Amino acid sequence: MKNSELILKNNDERVIVARDAEGRFFNNYNLKPIMHHILLKPFNIHIRSVEIGAGEPVVIIPGNTGDGFPFIPLISEIKNKRIIIINRPGGGLSDGMNHSKVNIREFACQTIITVLDFFKIGKASIIAHSIGGHWGLWFAMDKPERVISLALLGVPGNILTACPPFLLRLASVPIFNRLLFLFITSKTKTKSLKSLTFMGHSEETLKNLPDNLAECYFYFQKLPYYSVSSLSLMEKINCLSGSKPEIRISENELKNIGKRVLLIWGSNDPFGKVETGRKIAQLLPMGEFHEISGCGHLPWLDEPKKCAELIVSFLSDRKQK
Repeated sequence: MKNSELILKNNDERVIVARDAEGRFFNNYNLKPIMHHILLKPFNIHIRSVEIGAGEPVVIIPGNTGDGFPFIPLISEIKNKRIIIINRPGGGLSDGMNHSKVNIREFACQTIITVLDFFKIGKASIIAHSIGGHWGLWFAMDKPERVISLALLGVPGNILTACPPFLLRLASVPIFNRLLFLFITSKTKTKSLKSLTFMGHSEETLKNLPDNLAECYFYFQKLPYYSVSSLSLMEKINCLSGSKPEIRISENELKNIGKRVLLIWGSNDPFGKVETGRKIAQLLPMGEFHEISGCGHLPWLDEPKKCAELIVSFLSDRKQK
């Protein structure tokens, strides 16, 4: 399926219920988002970017398939910043994305450039999660003049020995991954957060998460093209043994990233050991590592205030300018 055929329609009932669920989630935190649909010209698809607040611009690159809504609890703790969320193509009510059709690194950089140019942002600090962190590191390597600093939440994956857990690596296998996706998306609304236990989050955390988050996960996974977007991404970046060689970031590449990088690493994150995170931070010329005990792959869901404090302190350090 061509990317030009993966266009979401605003009047599709599945789009409407997902958008409404996200709206209720924003309302829970008294956030006033402005939605922008930005044309990514080389691929003829639209990226939905969300703008919140005013001040110094900070760009968020989500993980997973690209949904920005899981960041809402964290954003509510970050004040006096102009937050720009890039809902990566394939997720977050951006158009669908067949990742098999692109050079993923070039596509990542072009997407970020397009969003920065749309908002007339010369350079920005970046907050990113999981594969979004991978995008951010690639961007810092390829377009360093557009990056101030990087705050990476959760194991970026595909760096040194870090990689997705075995079940997610199975998602790189055609046919099997379709069955796995059907199993995950067959969960009821009330059980749609259960997969987060697989990401290292405790039952206590899940119990305390707002119902609107479960609603968003449930409805966004039902969107048209969500499966082709998600599965083509898994097939593009992973294999049974770990990450594909062209995706993995090497020691030498880390040593040449000349930007300040903050790593916030949950001790229960199944994507990589804490020791690996410390090694990554040591290889980075300006790396800073923080382990948060008891947190999973999305550490701000466990500890939103602590993660926000670390990020705000990092962003306000004038040495990075």
